[in-house]
Amino acid sequence: MKKIAFVLSLLAVAACVKDLPYENPNPDPGPTPGPDPVVTKTIFINEVNCGSKEFEIYNASDAAVDIAGYTFTKDDGSPWVVPAGKGNIPAKGYRVYVAKNADANEGPSFGLSGTKGFKLCLYKNEDTSEANLVDMCDNSASAENFKTVDDGKSLGRKTDGGDEWVIFDTPTLGASNGAAPAPEGRICINEVNCGTKEFEIYNGTSKAVDIAGYTFTKDDGSPWVVPAGKGNIPAKGYRVYVAKNADVNEGPAFGLSGTKGFKLCLYKSEDTSEANLVDKCDNSASVENFKTVEDGKSLGRKTDGADEWVVFDTPTIGSSNK
Repeated sequence: MKKIAFVLSLLAVAACVKDLPYENPNPDPGPTPGPDPVVTKTIFINEVNCGSKEFEIYNASDAAVDIAGYTFTKDDGSPWVVPAGKGNIPAKGYRVYVAKNADANEGPSFGLSGTKGFKLCLYKNEDTSEANLVDMCDNSASAENFKTVDDGKSLGRKTDGGDEWVIFDTPTLGASNGAAPAPEGRICINEVNCGTKEFEIYNGTSKAVDIAGYTFTKDDGSPWVVPAGKGNIPAKGYRVYVAKNADVNEGPAFGLSGTKGFKLCLYKSEDTSEANLVDKCDNSASVENFKTVEDGKSLGRKTDGADEWVVFDTPTIGSSNK
């Protein structure tokens, strides 16, 4: 009897153990959290003309932005909120406001002294805490690098969106302070000759690159993948392709119209999602800065790899834009 009772007790214990949930003694901790994504700064206080009380905002992004609802302050006080309809800034473009303004719909009532100094800040809403700071120009008289700005001159970033502030003898409010050089490692669409259908790629790096397998599209369609053996570009050099080509091994079948416009994009693989975009030349007829390119002329970056696009009377396909 005792043996039977003992066996039954063991069975009961085993049953209880069997019903317990399994716990892995070495659980998978899951993926290790990566670093926070890098946020690219795109809105800058770019230039201040204390004589005329104008200050310029630069949009370094490839898309138009609207800063209506953003707040400017002077010396951590005197807030001015950008009114609705007064915040639109085109891609790679500028917006100029006038300070010491009697009309709050056009600009702030505070002034900007070139001799006493100022601290001009921009916040992304009416909450002017540090977390919402977009950009600032601190030219307070107590600042280490304080610069006196005489009337007729301006204080601006040496290049649009750059870190260094300088005095301009001739203000450039509403226009470029000077294009920054092409960053190291940049591969870009550099020039397009619509008459000959040629387009040039510039390798701004110090090493030869191979863009075989990269994809060009026109107007977000018509993909052409660069064939093997057709993508080599020397350091600081150029590669020219011919569009409207019957030979897919030499160039794309799509054309490039100088009158109707086009959007030419380059992606680093056959996946033409935004994440793979290497560069683009958007001269669509609908864009604000559309330029008609007559036969015999070309559309190109003002200098190799620079942001500003101009029309060249004499094309420089395959060589420097200077």
